Amino acid sequence: MSLSTRFEITRLQRQMEIGCADDEHGVKQGVEITIRVTLDGRDMFAGDTFTPPYDYCRSVQAVDDAIASRPHFILQETLFVAIAARILADPVIRDVELEVTKTERYAGCDGIGLRARVTRADIAALAGRYPEDPAVAACAHALPKVAA
Repeated sequence: MSLSTRFEITRLQRQMEIGCADDEHGVKQGVEITIRVTLDGRDMFAGDTFTPPYDYCRSVQAVDDAIASRPHFILQETLFVAIAARILADPVIRDVELEVTKTERYAGCDGIGLRARVTRADIAALAGRYPEDPAVAACAHALPKVAA
């Protein structure tokens, strides 16, 4: 089966410490996260079972684990990479598209954020910029080694 499918979690809301401005330290603010994970159709359409190959709750747990991994994120981009690495740790996931949006910081708009689709190889390429995050390093080490 070559059917490519996606689970989607839309506008998951969390409160967390994030931001580089002095007035963003020590306060929690709203963040919305949309997650779209791509997987093989066999893993999506596994029949009517209590134990599917992939449970979307694992993506929600990846978000919560990423947020708990540090007391304060300076940049949304760092949060994005932390979430992506944890989602991509699941071997059934082919790629993940994330949207991360701060919803309370800027007046006159619903929010400001970023969106990208990434693979394990993308996270591996960025791993050197995030040495403090063991999930990012684990994602990089999980890639198959190519003979030189």
